[in-house]
Amino acid sequence: DTGEIYHDKSNVKYGSLMVGPTYQVTDSFSLYALVGAAMLKARDKENGTWEDGSPYTVSTSANEKALAWGAGVQMNPTKNFVIDVGYEGSRELLTQINGFNIGVGYRF
Repeated sequence: DTGEIYHDKSNVKYGSLMVGPTYQVTDSFSLYALVGAAMLKARDKENGTWEDGSPYTVSTSANEKALAWGAGVQMNPTKNFVIDVGYEGSRELLTQINGFNIGVGYRF
């Protein structure tokens, strides 16, 4: 035990913009691929006390832009209803980012 006490708070924001082709396998089933750009903003602040009782604060931040990619399937069980299942990936700040998405839509 080092006797060190600390509190760490991180704030991470991720967003992407991607485009790509769709291949319609049947009238109710499509495959798609995506490629584009992703952006990650990360902030971290750590407050603590060293074992001698003296306080410290360390703050770090990073903004990273990187390539993003994805793929998925769209199913149309009825004419106006769509179900989308997809994957999105990126590699930023030496970290692999993996996202799995499920969407439901209805056309009026």
